Amino acid sequence: MTKFAMKEYKNTIYHDAQRYDDEHWWKTDDIPFWKKIFSESSGNKVLELAAGTGRLAVPLIRCSADYTGIEISPEFVSHANKKLRLESGTGKIILGDIRSFNRREKFDLIFIGFNSFLHLLTDKDAGACLKCVVAHMHAKSRFIIDIFYPNPLFLYRPENMRYPTMEYRDSQTREKIWVEETNDYDAHTGINKIRWFYSSEKNKDSRIYDFTMRMYWPDTMNRLLIDAGLSIEHVWGTYRRTKFTEKSNLQIYVAGI
Repeated sequence: MTKFAMKEYKNTIYHDAQRYDDEHWWKTDDIPFWKKIFSESSGNKVLELAAGTGRLAVPLIRCSADYTGIEISPEFVSHANKKLRLESGTGKIILGDIRSFNRREKFDLIFIGFNSFLHLLTDKDAGACLKCVVAHMHAKSRFIIDIFYPNPLFLYRPENMRYPTMEYRDSQTREKIWVEETNDYDAHTGINKIRWFYSSEKNKDSRIYDFTMRMYWPDTMNRLLIDAGLSIEHVWGTYRRTKFTEKSNLQIYVAGI
């Protein structure tokens, strides 16, 4: 198993929870999807892997989910649990590594949302995670992964050329922030190294953060899921559950055991 790269973590978008919430204000399009998925589950016990700052935890708890999340960032765990304490019902996010966890219980729904699976950078890491998932499933459990479908126009952009990626307002300073990115993709390993540049009207490149993701193609996803003992029930290309095609933006895998 690849050791978690703490050096990289300290220079990534994943240690400042409030900024992460600020810059992802726009990500709401998947919430109706996950609420619908939960409503169709065999029970209310939910496990989210790489749970982040609780963006999906809150709406699921409001739908009466008995929710548990696992997240590797201590800052995100602390920030998320402050949110969850304001919600009625059951819900908690615990510090842990999704490649090696044992909750000693089964869940009706287990999922990894919004590209978080892409931080598993090798087959070994992905396989370790999936092995843990299977150990926490029962006959009626469903496991769902939501990742984007790699776009060659994104992966093979000119080296060091910056592209605008998002805008947001900093909740602390009220400044408007622009984020640009560069990327360096290695087709052999599938690893995409991304750098984000943060600027405001007063301060260009006030922050620069690096993070790494692996691009997973459908043939690799199919192999990994099947090798882990999972049975693929659906592959959707949108949150509307349309069938995945090579023109889809998303790969949403639904699997059981």
